Formats: sequence, structure tokens, C-alpha cells
Amino acid sequence: MKKLTLIAAMLLCLSLCFTACGNTYRNDVPVNDLTSAVLNAVSTEGGFTAADADYVSLEFATPATISANVQEWTICASTSSQTVDEFGIFRVKDGGDVNAVKAEVQTYVQALQVKLEVFLEMYDPAEKSKLENAQVFVFGDYVVFTMLTDADTTAATNAVKTALEK
Repeated sequence: MKKLTLIAAMLLCLSLCFTACGNTYRNDVPVNDLTSAVLNAVSTEGGFTAADADYVSLEFATPATISANVQEWTICASTSSQTVDEFGIFRVKDGGDVNAVKAEVQTYVQALQVKLEVFLEMYDPAEKSKLENAQVFVFGDYVVFTMLTDADTTAATNAVKTALEK
């Protein structure tokens, strides 16, 4: 019986150790720093430009979700008319709802997919895979979306993870 109790205690300690070793991220990294990290990590042929302050209110289904929950954000899109490359980073406020922001960003990405699908089929099928493979990620208090090549998505998310690691 003592062995069983000892084994159970050891398993409990092990599970607590693995739980404590889960991904935890900083919540104090400015979005501009993360944007720079991403731009340094991805191929920037043609360059990127940041959306202006009105973009969310014009392009998001429920902009109030972003304004109520997000401390700062950026969306960067390719300046080249030859590519649909785009990424965004949203830093959720203390007490903000990360899941609501993630859902709103997913809705934005889905709307882009619908809006651009027919255009890309007709004019640039090679870019369509970026659109189809667009992804939304959560890193603690940050929501990130990518509409990039698979390699650039990996590079971008690794850059964000590295910048946010505690």
C-alpha cells in the first residue's frame, strides 16, 4: 500500500511538473517589436505596408470586439500587387477576451478568403494556396494571423514565439 501511495505521489508530481512547463508567453512585448521580428523572418520581396487606424472599423465584421479587447494591433499587407501576403498581430488588453479576438480575426480571414478566391482563381492561381492555408494562432495574450507561404508562416510564428518566450 505504501508503494502504491508513493507511486501515486510521484505521478502527481510529474504531472504538475509537465503542466508547469507548458507554453507561457510574455504579455509586455509591443506589437511593433513583434512586427519587426516577423518582417525580419519572412521574405519581404516587394515590401509590406501597415494598415491605417481605420482599417479594423472598415474591414472587420465586429470592430467593437477589437476595440474593446485589444490594446494594440497591426496588419501588414504586401505592397506588391503580385501577392496576397498578409499578417496581423493583436495584443489583447489585460482582462480582454482572447477567444473573442481570435474569433473576430478568424471571421476576417474567412471574409478575405471569400472575397479573393474567385479573383485569384482567374488571375493568379499560384497565390491561392496562401489564401487557403491562412491561419490564426494564439500566443498567450497575442492573436496572430498569417496569409503567407508555408515557409513564411513557420518563420513568422517562430519569430513571434521566440520574442514572447519567458
